[in-house]
Amino acid sequence: MPPSMPMPMAQRNGLGAYKQVADSEDDHYYPPQYVVDRNPELAVPPPPGGPQGERWANYSNRPLMHEGGDPRGRTPSPTPSEVDALTSNGMGIRLPPKAFWTTPKGIVTAIVVGLVLVFTILLLVLHNDIIKWLTPFTDWAHDQRFGWLIPVGILIVMSFPPLFGHEIVGLMCGVTWGLGEGFGIVVLGTLLGEIANFATFKYCCGARARKYEQKTISYACLSKLVREGGFKIAVIARFSIIPPHVTTAIFSSAGMSFFTFLAAAIVTLPKQFSTVFLGFLFAQEEKGTETKLEKILNIAVTVVFGVVTYFAMKYISKRTAEVKPEVIYARRKARQAENLKKLSGMGDDV
Repeated sequence: MPPSMPMPMAQRNGLGAYKQVADSEDDHYYPPQYVVDRNPELAVPPPPGGPQGERWANYSNRPLMHEGGDPRGRTPSPTPSEVDALTSNGMGIRLPPKAFWTTPKGIVTAIVVGLVLVFTILLLVLHNDIIKWLTPFTDWAHDQRFGWLIPVGILIVMSFPPLFGHEIVGLMCGVTWGLGEGFGIVVLGTLLGEIANFATFKYCCGARARKYEQKTISYACLSKLVREGGFKIAVIARFSIIPPHVTTAIFSSAGMSFFTFLAAAIVTLPKQFSTVFLGFLFAQEEKGTETKLEKILNIAVTVVFGVVTYFAMKYISKRTAEVKPEVIYARRKARQAENLKKLSGMGDDV
């Protein structure tokens, strides 16, 4: 359309709407000038009435005009990963695409996930055989004066991600030391390990955790939840399916106070009781002394903690979905600030 010809008013409502700002008989612009709404949601394609083809491509690559004609005021559009997170539910954790599994990282991930699944299935199917195989070692530790320190030390080491295996240690403590002493050993090892994990991430891994928060949307959402929710979110997160040592790392990097973290860890210690109780019942079953009441209690404990874990994770997922737009908008504003810093540096060089 020639510059001298009047242009029809083009307007499109919705997310990231573009609005034409010049349509009078005396002033016509070609290409037309646009401003962008401050709505932080996703941007939509250019209006159909605008210039097309290569001219539009060249024009649209420039910063869009903001109020006052300042092109630097526009918030950058969401990246593909941010768009994917906004259109997903909850924490936005999805399976990687097929191409990912052919990369070295994807192959290693597949091997680790496969080993964990195989180990879990074997534990469920062959738990009696596994306990029989481990019993001589745990009996030896039980007979030593300070043998109880062995499972405590193992629990401390396993408190650092990405290690896992607290459940196995809890089972064996229940088998070897019984319900009372076994639960006490698990409580001591869990608390000491979580405290060590908290201190390590707070004083040694703070910079790395902040970089990971900037890089990973789900981690950033959980960190924001912790900062805003405090003790309540800490307790619910520890009752969820998220591994406790992972939540501890998030609590530490998010700036939670030590005493708030410690209180949440103590409140959620009954979650460890279920594995110790299960090990105790395994030992009773092996000896042939398991009662009907113990079987009923085993089912009840499993169901109760299963329900609590489900609703805790559902709540965390819901709250994550609520804060996700704010987190992504903050990421976009951070990119805008970085771009302005680069533009300022270029101006100084000139």
